[in-house]
Amino acid sequence: MRIIDKTPFLSEDGSISIVDRIKGTLQNGFSWYPDLQAQQAAIKTLEKHLDKKFTLIRNHTLGNSKITVPMILIGPPGITMLHVTHLQGMYRAKGDEWGTVDGGKFKPASINLLTRTAKLARALQVYLKQLNIDITQEVEPILLAIEPGMHVASVRPIVRIVMSDAIDRFATSLSQDTPALSFERVHEIADLIVNPRKPKLEQVEEAPAQPEADFPIYTPQQNAPSAESQKADAFSSADMGELGFAFEDEDSATAPAAPVSAPRPSRAPAPKKAPSGYFGMSGKQLAVLAVLGAILACILIIFIFIILFTL
Repeated sequence: MRIIDKTPFLSEDGSISIVDRIKGTLQNGFSWYPDLQAQQAAIKTLEKHLDKKFTLIRNHTLGNSKITVPMILIGPPGITMLHVTHLQGMYRAKGDEWGTVDGGKFKPASINLLTRTAKLARALQVYLKQLNIDITQEVEPILLAIEPGMHVASVRPIVRIVMSDAIDRFATSLSQDTPALSFERVHEIADLIVNPRKPKLEQVEEAPAQPEADFPIYTPQQNAPSAESQKADAFSSADMGELGFAFEDEDSATAPAAPVSAPRPSRAPAPKKAPSGYFGMSGKQLAVLAVLGAILACILIIFIFIILFTL
């Protein structure tokens, strides 16, 4: 399986230093690094069953948006969006409802992994449309639970959920599905997603981009009732604000512009300011490191006193 890794703070050997872990956690939340570890475990399993006909794009940000798709799997069957979670415990997935189950009582989770997975797939679908990538099937959203300690009671969820004991069967089914894309087309789509080409001016004038609202909204590939389908349709562009669902067209400058009488003299670029802080870290990040250092020093002092008094 071909892997294109766009994970930030990742070194050449695939590891992330402690300082970079702190930076990534401050930027993306406490679940950032555990999710990366869960992704790595899922990739190891997928590599056992998927050959070079498949390409996996990891943690790629779509265009100029702030939407980072965890894992995009492109292969002969089509395009799949994988959202890997490291969570454990008892959960219930009913329609678009997601939450924990404790003592038989359902409590909605603060982060709805079902709607988030559906929205990420929807964002990827729109991004493919903007790149003029024509595929016969829509992007399939899948929530991948990598931890054996996670149990989900599913009642027709809006996205497909693959548990840890079913990942091998899932990967095997992908390798055996009826192909819809050729090997060359798979590589072409992957390269276009990572390095989109700029459309020609004539193409932009002849086929202006349509508003995002005209794009078809994701419909799960399951026999869900009409009521659940209506809930899935609620994931419109207004709901995508949670993920910052807005693509800035990189090629907007190619649109016809008013003629200019004379070119303006170019100005020398302003000198870049030197990065503030120590080792390029902000004051907030340095404060966190200082607190961690103080805690470590206190632990060492207590440990020394314990050793001295026990002698």
